[in-house]
Amino acid sequence: MLSIPAKLFSVILAISLSLGGCGSSSPQDTVSDALGVDCSAGEAVSAQDSHGGFHGDGVSYIQLAFPDDAFLNEIRGRAGWQPLPLDEPLTILAYGLTEESEGWVVQEGPYLTGEDGEPLLPLVENGWYYYEDRHSEAADPQDTSQVLDRHSFNFTLAIYDSDSRTLHFCEFDT
Repeated sequence: MLSIPAKLFSVILAISLSLGGCGSSSPQDTVSDALGVDCSAGEAVSAQDSHGGFHGDGVSYIQLAFPDDAFLNEIRGRAGWQPLPLDEPLTILAYGLTEESEGWVVQEGPYLTGEDGEPLLPLVENGWYYYEDRHSEAADPQDTSQVLDRHSFNFTLAIYDSDSRTLHFCEFDT
């Protein structure tokens, strides 16, 4: 049986260890870790995260503004980064897609929305994007062909606007 000081020490140690993992990282660190690129030069313009609760479902959005083209030069030609435009599944996830057929209007998406239901990502004409499917069923993390056929989503989508030197980063988990 533990003595009172030993019990107290055990409780303090347990609390210290659990709080040690509670340190928050910067938006730049979060994006750098997720994308595998250095985002330290970016200035955090916006950050929101609805992840939480028991399962950790939600969407994270971080907007970073860069002072020059160094970030663009780093991602151009790097594995996983593609020039815009987005393909159809990513367009549906990011912005939604409306189609008219035989008198019907079909709206699919968007999935990456804020609390107001509006898309988090602005339309970007010139730039690059990065997509990683983090779902357990994804054989190829860059393949978008099956993403809309699932009942849950776990993916990362980042869009770099080369005109404004702004990176828009989203992680979506359901």
